[in-house]
Amino acid sequence: MSKRFRGRGCAGGVCEAEAIVALEPFGFWQGIDPASGEIINRRHPLLGANLAGKAFVFTFGRGSTGNPGIFLEAVRNGVAPAAMINVRAEPMITLCSILAEEFYGLRIPVIDRLEAAFYETVKSGDRLRVDGATGEVEIL
Repeated sequence: MSKRFRGRGCAGGVCEAEAIVALEPFGFWQGIDPASGEIINRRHPLLGANLAGKAFVFTFGRGSTGNPGIFLEAVRNGVAPAAMINVRAEPMITLCSILAEEFYGLRIPVIDRLEAAFYETVKSGDRLRVDGATGEVEIL
């Protein structure tokens, strides 16, 4: 039985992907190896996990304007997340998705402000359907 949640769509796109969850801030700059998709930030609880093709659930983006550059390199290498779901999306995270579409024609949905029950329920390994235009996430 699936569960549906509604939030705010920040960047369009639709995908179905496995969730990877760490309800902590994340920065792509010095946080991910853009050649492999592996998390390299030694202070992050997902150190060593791979974001390639996953629906990445985290609180909000951390860092600077360097995030979109590293993210785009991961997109170019085919190892970027398939979707990003935040508690609160900040502009640099949304910009990552906008630039991925502009440069590579790849739509990576970004959603935030889902009901609290979503963040309490979702766990790594869950299969998610994410619609960035409607702001809907379904745990399948």
